Amino acid sequence: MQPENQLNKSSHYRNSLYYLLLLLVLVWIAYWPISFYIYSLKNDALNYFLPVRKLVSESYHHGILPLWTPYLNLGYPIHGDMQSGVWNPVVQLFSLFGSYHLYTLQLETILYVYASGAGMFYLLKYFNVHPYANLLASVAYMLCGFNSDSAQFLNWITASSCLPFLFLFYYRLLKENRLKWALATSLILFIFFTSAYPADFILSLYLMIALFIWNFYQTERSPKNIFPWKRVILVHLVLLTAFTLLSTPAILSYFQSLPLTERGTGASFEQAMSNSMHPFLLSSYTTPLGVWKMPGVAETDPLERNSYIGLISFILLILSFLNKTKDPVQRFSKWALIIFLLFSLGEFAGVRTISYFLLPLMNTFRHPANAKLFTTFFACLLAAFAFNNLQNGQSETKKIKKAIVITFLILFITWICSLFTPLSLFSFHQSTSGQNNTGITLNLKAFLDKLSFSDIVLINSVLQIVFLFLAWKFTAKRLRAKALLILGIFNCILFTMLFQPFTVVQTKRASAIQKLITANSVPGYPIPDIKGSLESNSKDNEKYFSDIGCLALYNKKIGRSEYRITPSNLNLQNNFWFNKKFRELIMGYPLLYRADILTDTSKFRQSITDSTNYWAFLNKAGGATHHYKKDSSCMITVSKFSPNIMEGTITSSYNGFYVLLQNYYPRWKLYVDNKKEEIDITNISFMGFKIPEGSHHFSLRYEANDIKLAFLLSVITLILIIISFFTRLSKLF
Repeated sequence: MQPENQLNKSSHYRNSLYYLLLLLVLVWIAYWPISFYIYSLKNDALNYFLPVRKLVSESYHHGILPLWTPYLNLGYPIHGDMQSGVWNPVVQLFSLFGSYHLYTLQLETILYVYASGAGMFYLLKYFNVHPYANLLASVAYMLCGFNSDSAQFLNWITASSCLPFLFLFYYRLLKENRLKWALATSLILFIFFTSAYPADFILSLYLMIALFIWNFYQTERSPKNIFPWKRVILVHLVLLTAFTLLSTPAILSYFQSLPLTERGTGASFEQAMSNSMHPFLLSSYTTPLGVWKMPGVAETDPLERNSYIGLISFILLILSFLNKTKDPVQRFSKWALIIFLLFSLGEFAGVRTISYFLLPLMNTFRHPANAKLFTTFFACLLAAFAFNNLQNGQSETKKIKKAIVITFLILFITWICSLFTPLSLFSFHQSTSGQNNTGITLNLKAFLDKLSFSDIVLINSVLQIVFLFLAWKFTAKRLRAKALLILGIFNCILFTMLFQPFTVVQTKRASAIQKLITANSVPGYPIPDIKGSLESNSKDNEKYFSDIGCLALYNKKIGRSEYRITPSNLNLQNNFWFNKKFRELIMGYPLLYRADILTDTSKFRQSITDSTNYWAFLNKAGGATHHYKKDSSCMITVSKFSPNIMEGTITSSYNGFYVLLQNYYPRWKLYVDNKKEEIDITNISFMGFKIPEGSHHFSLRYEANDIKLAFLLSVITLILIIISFFTRLSKLF
């Protein structure tokens, strides 16, 4: 079979900008509710990513390295949180233009989705895949179910955007052994490390190891080739050195922070298997709309159930397995797809279990279903190769028809199975959303909410049968490649739009959410009210929680809510917070106060009923202090405050012990009259210190000169790498 038009692929690629602009237009159309700022992103994006990025960007914009924030869970080393975005170059770039707002977050989301398609485009262009096949696969990957599911979790779709570039750069490094590609790989690996979900970074390292072994095997099996060990070692040393220089501030931050946080000790076997992908969810390749109501798959989080890559791409994926090939890239992709698919199934398939016990770092993360990112990536690659082979006459007409029939049978079997669910066809029930829905997207959601699982599968199947019929028509007598391409793109756009009411957008208008954020945001770093209690500061912290998250991250009041905000809290803070009786006592205390010392925890009950004293509970014996009454003469003033420093004056006629209800962290140092003094861990999680009688200046400083120096080194390295790509230096590599 010959292609519809005999096109020269290299000449078609001369105007790559045309394809990149087309991808941009398509993603803008597919994600129109957030592209045009009509609706707001859903809750997880607003509960964590927006407020945390707002803190980070505001800090950068004020010329302060975002190391610590007092507004998150009573103090948190935000630079040590692998998902905070502190070391994310995109967040740093956006921060140059001001503090984050909702529109910035939605723009960043679209940027990652678009970058995933652009990365796939350049990867397939390198493999000289026909432009039609390239465009279809790039759109399929860009608008895949993984991105639609994960749009609330920026770290996950960041991994989606990085993966094609990482595969391209490292593959070229292995094939060409040029320093240019070593630097390019180090750069994208740095973005992966500092911006993406940690589990995806670890899995990518294993993918790179597999690529290296595969390349070594391919070279050694050829009698004409000799593996160039010296050159290989050199380029990998350059890669490792550049990556380390770029990542040093993040490495230093994580190295200290992880052992002090709840996720720093790894994951138990049960945790590592949590949120595995249920095998029934493989039906999402053809009927993705039903996965949110599918019964019996509760072990998989609703936002990790969708593996859709477009119906036409799925047909081509089946075709790729029907075709026998000796092409090493296609064979590697098939094996990689199978292994990552089995991995995503968790304990059910065994691959995740074996890796947990045998491979380094595999016992540090959860969510096996997240590995479907890699399955999706290789599925789109194989679909592109199959379409390319089809256009070049390397596939038989009967095989594409067979792939269409197989897809139809999968659709039919899925629908038959759906009939055995408890709810019958078109058994409408009351929506549980409780919202007055308006607008196309929200009316669609209201309608779909009223349908049962079998109803949705039926509607989904009817839609797909139309696409199957057209696919058959466009391949029956001769391949109409352009028509098949348009059909595949339209299918991806349609279903991406249908996904969004479930996983991407909420019912509130973007303008209304941003107005709420603006009304509750306090610029800069106001001096905190040290006399008000933590309880009073936290009073309205969850007032608009369903809309914008915790108010403390906006109004700059130091308090705490039931919601944890960060996915990995400090262990000391957890010990404090989960001790309910003790927490209720301390939350009634002011932010900074003079206290009596108690080292005997048996006297705790007495302290609850004693309303005349503020107490400091120490884990070790402390010096005796004068019995302090609340009305005693003691003046505490704070004159300077920012996330990384607190300065003030304490005047008292007695030696005293003082407590700052901000979490203890080793980098905090105390200076009294410019002399370094000791900080005690007080009240389980907080900072206590002694001040002698008289008037004394105190200064609490978050010291991180090593991280600041490492950050400067990272920026310089990044600039030099970028300069090398845009100058004649690249020719030397």
